[in-house]
Amino acid sequence: MQGKLSQTGTQAQVQTQTQTLSPQQLLVRQLTELPVEALYERVDKELNENIALERDTDDPDNYDGEGGTADDFAADAASASDYDSAADYSSPDDVPDNIAPAGRRDAMEAVVGETLSFYDQLEEQIGFFHLSEHEEEVLRYIIGSLDDDGLLRVPLQQIQDELEVYHNVGTSQAELEKLLDLLQHFEPSGVGARSLQECLLLQVKNAPDSSSPLKQKLLRLLTKQFDNLMLNRWDRIARALKLNDSDVTRLQHEVRRLNPRPGSSMGEALGRNLQQITPDFIVDTDPYGHLSLSLNNGRVPPLRVSQDDLDFLNSYQGVDTRTLTRSQREGITYLRERVDKAQGFIEAIRQRQDNLLRTMQTVIKMQRPFFESGDETVLHPMTLEDVAQQTGLHLSTISRVSNSKWVQTPYGIYPLRWFFTSAAKLDGDTVSIRSIKAALKEIIDNEDRRLPVTDDELAAELQRRGFEVARRTVAKYRTTLGIPVARLRKYDK
Repeated sequence: MQGKLSQTGTQAQVQTQTQTLSPQQLLVRQLTELPVEALYERVDKELNENIALERDTDDPDNYDGEGGTADDFAADAASASDYDSAADYSSPDDVPDNIAPAGRRDAMEAVVGETLSFYDQLEEQIGFFHLSEHEEEVLRYIIGSLDDDGLLRVPLQQIQDELEVYHNVGTSQAELEKLLDLLQHFEPSGVGARSLQECLLLQVKNAPDSSSPLKQKLLRLLTKQFDNLMLNRWDRIARALKLNDSDVTRLQHEVRRLNPRPGSSMGEALGRNLQQITPDFIVDTDPYGHLSLSLNNGRVPPLRVSQDDLDFLNSYQGVDTRTLTRSQREGITYLRERVDKAQGFIEAIRQRQDNLLRTMQTVIKMQRPFFESGDETVLHPMTLEDVAQQTGLHLSTISRVSNSKWVQTPYGIYPLRWFFTSAAKLDGDTVSIRSIKAALKEIIDNEDRRLPVTDDELAAELQRRGFEVARRTVAKYRTTLGIPVARLRKYDK
């Protein structure tokens, strides 16, 4: 409950309700988002910092991550329950030195051996949401209007005019704002922003710990003191926001972690697409066709709370603390805090494991034909909302699980988000858009290069196969596949 001045100058009580996540919930969110190699680094850091946490060398199999058979997945899943831009930059060289590109890159990488452009990677994420064909077309145009840094420097009015004049696609400012807001929730965080300030604010607001006191101070800094930040005037910032030296140091560190060029971070990922990938999930098939799933824990060791520390604390159970010295009481308090933190970390690891398994079990259940055959044309339409509904997990949890995770199958290694596909129509039934693209590629691969198939002919052939697609849609899918128009494919022998 808080007081608020009305337009008449009187003060009235206004009750607002906010949700604050506990430190344990924030920890689970952070660990759930990490791929297996990043999890190993996080566990190693925790082992070095917490004396009460240690590797469980006595029981190396107690964290094997077995997921069971796919036939049990259904039962397992069923049991789950606006601001002003005070300053901007017009080129990368204008970004102040005190705002360095982020060291951590949460970029989506391509399927092993393939190369996807920055724009292709964003377009793949469209399939995470239930959108109409018209909304998809408009959103793809917005994505195509981004600069190489991932920011949108084209006014929405210009985008609206271009769509209507050059592409005969009607839209509105309200629809463009809605779809841009959706784009600003894509990975990497900050993409689709219209200014540097908005880009940085989006990264803070979309962070798992956005409600923490430190992130709230960072939001105030970016909202109220952005001009001073651009000029590196930390003395003025400290006075205006009433910050002490410790606050300034921590905020400077947080600012340096933000990425003013989210698009370039995805571009850097392209240079790493031939690196060895560590899969987070392993899906296999036995000779009888039964599917099995396991978590790949890599170098992540099993963990336990130090038994010596537990025995020490138990020895003081029932002891009158008034009979202890000050140093003894402080030692017991410190050790109890370390033990509680170790137990919380182990529980967060367990919840991460549960979140990953429940999500992957549902993906296998919904995309079982692919895991049995390896044929991508049999992939069903599937969105984040679909999986969230099936697992009972929150949509944001499914998003974190699907981000930066890889799946090893008998047919190759795929990003988990590859299995999320948007829908199209086939003889009145819904099918994956990837099915249409596969059929389109097959037709073009088998065409007579002396007389290549035009987009009109492609549309007609797809319609004969039952796909309800228009010529304009065929042209869009052909472009996303990197296939040129018919006259450029012509080859005269």
